[in-house]
Amino acid sequence: MKTYTPDRLRTIAVCGHGSVGKTSLCDSLVFRSGGVERQGNVDDGSSLFDHTAESREKKHTLTSAMGICEWKNTKINLIDTPGLTDFHGDTIAGISASDGVLLVLDCTDGVEVGTYKTWKYAEDMGTPCLLWVNRVDRDNADFDRTLSQAREMLSKAVIPFVFPIMEDDGCRGLVNVITGKAVDLSGKEIPVPQAAAEKMEGYRSELTELAAEADEELMEQFFANDGLTPEELARGIKAAVKNRGVFPLFSGIASPPVGQEFLLDGIVDGVPPASEYAGARTVTGDVVPPDPKGPFVARAFSTKLDRHVGEMVYIRIASGSLDGSREVHNIEKNTGERLGNYYHMHGPNRLEADSMTCGDILAVAKLKNTSTNDTLADKSAGITLAPILFPHPVYRAAIAPKKRGEEDKMGAGLNKLATMDPTFVSRMEPDINQTTVSGMGELHLNTMLSRLRDLTGVDAEIFKPRIAYHETISRSAQGSYKHKKQSGGRGQYGHVFLRLDPLPRGAGFEFASEVVGGTVPTKFIPAVEKGVVETLQKGPISGSRVVDVKTVVFDGSSHSVDSSDMAFKLASSKCFQEVMMQAGPTLLEPIMALEVTVPEEFMGDVIGDLNSRRGKIQGMEGQGAFQVIKAQVPEAELYQYTSSLRSLTQARGSFTQDFSHYDTVPREVQERIQAEYKAEEQ
Repeated sequence: MKTYTPDRLRTIAVCGHGSVGKTSLCDSLVFRSGGVERQGNVDDGSSLFDHTAESREKKHTLTSAMGICEWKNTKINLIDTPGLTDFHGDTIAGISASDGVLLVLDCTDGVEVGTYKTWKYAEDMGTPCLLWVNRVDRDNADFDRTLSQAREMLSKAVIPFVFPIMEDDGCRGLVNVITGKAVDLSGKEIPVPQAAAEKMEGYRSELTELAAEADEELMEQFFANDGLTPEELARGIKAAVKNRGVFPLFSGIASPPVGQEFLLDGIVDGVPPASEYAGARTVTGDVVPPDPKGPFVARAFSTKLDRHVGEMVYIRIASGSLDGSREVHNIEKNTGERLGNYYHMHGPNRLEADSMTCGDILAVAKLKNTSTNDTLADKSAGITLAPILFPHPVYRAAIAPKKRGEEDKMGAGLNKLATMDPTFVSRMEPDINQTTVSGMGELHLNTMLSRLRDLTGVDAEIFKPRIAYHETISRSAQGSYKHKKQSGGRGQYGHVFLRLDPLPRGAGFEFASEVVGGTVPTKFIPAVEKGVVETLQKGPISGSRVVDVKTVVFDGSSHSVDSSDMAFKLASSKCFQEVMMQAGPTLLEPIMALEVTVPEEFMGDVIGDLNSRRGKIQGMEGQGAFQVIKAQVPEAELYQYTSSLRSLTQARGSFTQDFSHYDTVPREVQERIQAEYKAEEQ
């Protein structure tokens, strides 16, 4: 492939809510630019972007994919990102590597939860944003309503650059606000209808004012000449888009393709080139200058498995260039890596590359230690890039292989998958004695099971995990226990008095000795503490860890021959168990802090569902047509909540969760858990 200089490179992340036609739009852009002879189709499995077996089977984008457009002597790297929130980690990674975001809206549904979330991702990263209103030809399409929602919920600076000509019988064509020309749905130029001409002048006037505000000199020209020349307008648009002062909105149809040429022109003419990229920042916040002659610096923003060459690490070159192969340094791992097998990716096709240049994106094979979020750089550069901030997983399940004996193999595979996908976490949890996996949703975890099988051959299953309950006491109590055993020869003798006091939540465990007069010899005090500490690991209510208890040994007795460390350890263990049952034993459960984002019409159903899960509503705040519900809910009530929320909101709701605190389990729930534990023990 031809080598492009940074000023002729653009990387665009195509984002939006699920099922709005992002992949179809990407296929149409590649087709219109001459990148393929026939436009791919999601439904028949011929899409250039949804080329993995899992994406074709689900007919949803489950992993980001790249394609290349060459337009006006410019290379445009398109990153088609998933719309389902389960896979938003790939969306965030794609935005982090892009010069601009293309946010796709459906003209029938307007701004949805996924639209708003991806908009916020781009806003948080300061990435310029364009919009495309898709499916303007549908019977119930409403462009004016969609534009109004975008301005209300996203930004007032959303300005139509291309809008549909709507008449009684539907969409007749498109009007380009910049050129003043109109085309019908076949692409043939037509006169601009009177009503559309009035709209066009209004949009052009809004655009001119915003473009002038982007530059002081242009503002002076605007007031002096009552407007801007076409050249000045183009300059102002570039500056305003770069500074997120204008968000150009295009419209059309992904399939069959209508309006793609206008959008490609807008990307080339409006999105800042790679030579102006400011998204690569060091851990100290400094921008890495995108200089082709500077030190080599690149970030690994995604990792994929290719069935032919194995692991492929996708990198964005922030600075420098290289020809052929070269040794660089992995800053995070402090190891060397050789860049020698790298490619331009065009769907599933690997296009050989013999050089890398600043601003481009390439997939690199045969790297030994590099994974997502690592910095590859010249060792002498002294640069570490700030990591991409990925969302915390919201869905957790226990996992086990279907065949016994494959636990180690499964564990190694899970660890590998976790290095490739930062939104996927695998851990062995000693509190519940289970291996758990956490991800962005049930579909995400099921997809990771498929990838685990492909990677290792291990068939695994996920199921409801145990809850990491804690046990504590609600009042002080004291008692004694004498361990005495004589069976010929040397016996066993240990006698202790213990007092248990409750501690504040989160204080942990304290041990103290108030023994006076040597009734328990000093040399046996550590054994008393050890007996208590071991007993803390398995409380009497549910077999869970005991916390927030202070244990004091204050008296006892010993035998000059039969006393030993073991005898006192056994005595203190038994004493602790008996005294705890007198101290009001209480079960504590983990409470999660939830933020649930839903369209306003579903708010009542969602709140009712949270209440049924013993949730406590903390507050609500509006975000346009959405409501964000803040609540605290016991973790035990949240298994498969992603599926429930999807059902309650017609797949239009989403949520995040974080651990909040431990709180007391209601008495009736505690009794049920205690009965289940006793039955299991028997």
